[in-house]
Amino acid sequence: MSILEVRNLKKQFGSTSVLQDISFSLEQGQILAVIGSSGSGKSTLLRCLNSLETPDQGMIRVKGETLFDADDPAARREKEVRQKRRHFGLVFQSFNLFPQYTALKNITLGCELLAKKQPGFRKNRAKIFQEIRSDAQELLAQMGLGDRAEYYPHQLSGGQQQRVAIARALALRPDILCFDEPTSALDPELTTEVLKVIRTLAKQRITMVIVTHEMAFARDVADQIIFMDQGSIVEQGGARQVIEYPKEERTRQFLSRYA
Repeated sequence: MSILEVRNLKKQFGSTSVLQDISFSLEQGQILAVIGSSGSGKSTLLRCLNSLETPDQGMIRVKGETLFDADDPAARREKEVRQKRRHFGLVFQSFNLFPQYTALKNITLGCELLAKKQPGFRKNRAKIFQEIRSDAQELLAQMGLGDRAEYYPHQLSGGQQQRVAIARALALRPDILCFDEPTSALDPELTTEVLKVIRTLAKQRITMVIVTHEMAFARDVADQIIFMDQGSIVEQGGARQVIEYPKEERTRQFLSRYA
């Protein structure tokens, strides 16, 4: 069974059609790279998956559970949306760290807020928070930032901030980890630093959807690639097949810019 199924997703902003009949599926442990020019709908697709935008039509299922169905009014209730958002972890282009909190606190904050809603939280508060802190410290170590736990975002490089953002997304243990152009705000050296972390996650077979312009990275790491143009999927298939032997002229034209 597919871990992620997207069927006939459509989204409009006013009279502009941003997503047009988007359909694809992803298996557990697979990595999907979404490529395309700016304005092709890639980021809107991620925002729809994460319930940051509400599609106008279509359906999204994770692990067999329907998270969104445009024909079901209950799918739009805010309480339901908040719960379903937890299936996805999202790493933004611009880090989105809280500047007033340390790297460690940026990672633990979401988990602490969720823990407060658990039965018996008050009785076991100290133990729960200690476990959350321990998990966060372990994630920082995995990101190569074990000695930066008490640093604030302004004390970290862009690459380090993005690695904190990745750790924050992983801390919530999502079913699917999403990246929206995770290296677009970084210079080449820091880009390599962040891509190395994502390659390590790929080896761990963490299910991921990655919007990227790093074509060599997409070819080497992704299981599948989707090329989008003007809100539609123009071509999809195996990563090397799409990158090295594109079938569609629009795909070839796009890829020629990165040759």
